[in-house]
Amino acid sequence: MGRHMRSPPGGQLALLGETQPGKPLAAIIPLDEMAHDRLHAIERFIRAIHRQYLPDARLTAAQRRRLGNMLRCLDGRDQQASHFEVATALFGRRLVSVADWHDSAFRYQTHRLLRDGLKMVERGYRQLLRARRRHF
Repeated sequence: MGRHMRSPPGGQLALLGETQPGKPLAAIIPLDEMAHDRLHAIERFIRAIHRQYLPDARLTAAQRRRLGNMLRCLDGRDQQASHFEVATALFGRRLVSVADWHDSAFRYQTHRLLRDGLKMVERGYRQLLRARRRHF
């Protein structure tokens, strides 16, 4: 079938055929609606090999933080944690109060993170692979 190789920073490649260490590699890119994204990924890979890291611009820092919080909410749900416990883990015990929980902005934010996390798991995760593009 071929071999697999980890690539910097944290990627993975499938090596097909008789790939030899130190020998040139070739990339096969299907010319479909994701070709642009794949070309950009290859550019990031080549730069990473030469330690010239190119940031992945598909997500902003705020989007990455929100996705991380969505995953933490889902993990809490899987561990049978209450929404209050999840909110406390996300935002800190100092900010999340039992007395104000019913009308707390943190309560509503935790519910939205969990709702959006479930949507992402069900059907939306592939959108993460798509590059943000300007439409003219």
